[in-house]
Amino acid sequence: MRLKLILSLTGTILGFFGLNFLFPIIVGLYLSEDYLDLFWMFGLPMIIAISLGSFLHYYFYSEPDIRNREAFLLVTVVWILMVVVGALPFIASERLSLMSYEIGIAGAIFESMSGLSTTGATVFDLESSNPVNTNQYNQGYFDAPKSLLLWRSQTQWLGGMGIIVLATIVFSRLFGGGIQVLQAEMPGTGITRLRPQMAQTARLLWSIYFFMTLVEIILLKLLSEMPLYDAICNSFSTVSTGGFSPQRDSIASYDSSFVIGIITFFMLISGINFVILYYLFNNLIDFSKDLSERIKISFKVLRENDELSFYMSLVLFCISLIFVNLILDTDNMDSMFSNFLHASFQTISLLTGTGFTTTNYMNWPQMSIFVLLLAMFTGGCAGSTTGGIKMVRIMLLFKALKRELVLVIHPRAVIKLRIGDKVLNEDLFRNVGVFFFIFIILFLLGSLVTLYLEGNNPNIGVIDGISISLSCLANIGPGIGAIGPTEAYGAFGDTTLLFLSFLMMLGRLEIITVLLLFFPDTYRD
Repeated sequence: MRLKLILSLTGTILGFFGLNFLFPIIVGLYLSEDYLDLFWMFGLPMIIAISLGSFLHYYFYSEPDIRNREAFLLVTVVWILMVVVGALPFIASERLSLMSYEIGIAGAIFESMSGLSTTGATVFDLESSNPVNTNQYNQGYFDAPKSLLLWRSQTQWLGGMGIIVLATIVFSRLFGGGIQVLQAEMPGTGITRLRPQMAQTARLLWSIYFFMTLVEIILLKLLSEMPLYDAICNSFSTVSTGGFSPQRDSIASYDSSFVIGIITFFMLISGINFVILYYLFNNLIDFSKDLSERIKISFKVLRENDELSFYMSLVLFCISLIFVNLILDTDNMDSMFSNFLHASFQTISLLTGTGFTTTNYMNWPQMSIFVLLLAMFTGGCAGSTTGGIKMVRIMLLFKALKRELVLVIHPRAVIKLRIGDKVLNEDLFRNVGVFFFIFIILFLLGSLVTLYLEGNNPNIGVIDGISISLSCLANIGPGIGAIGPTEAYGAFGDTTLLFLSFLMMLGRLEIITVLLLFFPDTYRD
């Protein structure tokens, strides 16, 4: 294990991460926030990140020839450091009394981890009785500087595609192509070479990511007349499937069908493999073909992708169940259109792990809540910004189950498992089975530990513990019960918040990357 190489590359990425503090500084100055407050919240963390990053990079510089296990360790170390640095603005804001919440260091780390892991869980009080920024608070925003609320959403945008993937673009030479780092940062996501160099692939994926964000900002601003600041924050959180909104009531604050429709659409496509989105976009702008041919090719790509078909089918199935359940509910007085709108939004929001809310779904019938709970396990497609188990893994488990049932009847049969026309390696099914087993074990252990740590909290029952563990491990944010759409995580103890932060990191890095830290062979040459 070449620790000098890891420290050097850690410094490179950390310094690059520090540059991202410039954006909230610029926005804060534009919004006439106090420049000294902006310095303590963002200027000082930027200086710390860049200075520490430069020191690590140059002092420990070594030839960039990174191996797989070194890449996995690098990613985990970088994520921990980014979370700590990303927490500094929250600590500074509290110390400067710029918000009414007392979140502490544990709460700041939790908020930072929630952002970078695109979880969207918050310790910010949804109903502060002692607001500091009175005017802002009365407008529906969280009681915190707008620059800080922007930083929350920005961390999700950076964590969505991955700051390490972005750094691979900028510092591609340092990573020797970047394949190991990319696969460690997004393991099991079906990263495919769109170009010979992985740095080129990362550049294309980030281009799609940036383009989607920009389009959503424009649509929210022009079609729904959402304030530009809100459009930026919400778009950052939508495309990353993060779920942080500057408004206390999330998307419900805007009370607009246009807003709900636009965000629903972008949550849906953000749950699709970005490689597929690239192929679709590249095909649609290929003006050497006529429009009908481009549309025909696009539909063919969508139709022939088994995972995408499974994803869309599951989304439609869950929406239909909840929609019908809401219509048949005698206590529900909403219109057909409103029920469909909220059913679609909340299903896609929780299935993709975004975590936006438009209504208090805890008031829905029990069956609808149960469907949402099951949707929380799934996540979106591989190669997307979503959390959870991922569609491809669930689909492969069903295929393996079907094959085992056939083999019981026909034990001599030879059955090749396929996705589309591609015959799958048996090792892939072993890996999927191992991941699923580990996910369930960690989910159950997370529930037990949460219940133990919050044993004296009368508001936390068994269902609450299960929901909290699942929401953090699957990077969702809100859940049911104690962390429902009208609740936050601020009432939990510091130890609980740090433990949940660890669960969020496990979920974001898809477990294996982090668990390798505890495996002795990782450090042996």
